[in-house]
Amino acid sequence: MNWTEIRNDFPLLAADPELVYLDSAATTQKPRQVIDAVRRYYEQDNANPLRGLYELSQRATEVYENAREAVRRFIGAESAEEIIFTRNATESLNLVGYSYGSLLKPGDEILVSVMEHHSNLIPWQQAAQRTGAVLRFIECNEEGEIT
Repeated sequence: MNWTEIRNDFPLLAADPELVYLDSAATTQKPRQVIDAVRRYYEQDNANPLRGLYELSQRATEVYENAREAVRRFIGAESAEEIIFTRNATESLNLVGYSYGSLLKPGDEILVSVMEHHSNLIPWQQAAQRTGAVLRFIECNEEGEIT
């Protein structure tokens, strides 16, 4: 598969062959398949999953659980219960930083690279402030590699 075929899966990128989008850490472009699945969900199954005993809620729960199972298979997790959906990578990083950060104690060390995105640095800075842990930075070489 070449880059043109890949770009064609993304309506916004297919519409403008000159567009280069580099802000995926904040918001990713969605492929047509995802847009179609989201639209289908809102048109056919939109209800609170895991909350109701009525038919529509049960359908929403089934869609939700099927998605967790698909992700489980894709990443090789042992159980679908290991899969936690969040709104975005930043929320996920905050969740990890807060939950693991709660296990830290004064003097523990948190290692992050000097290349970390802001969304992966702030949760660890906050964890260090809350717990007395020490935040340390791993340097990289001139090629941007951690050796």
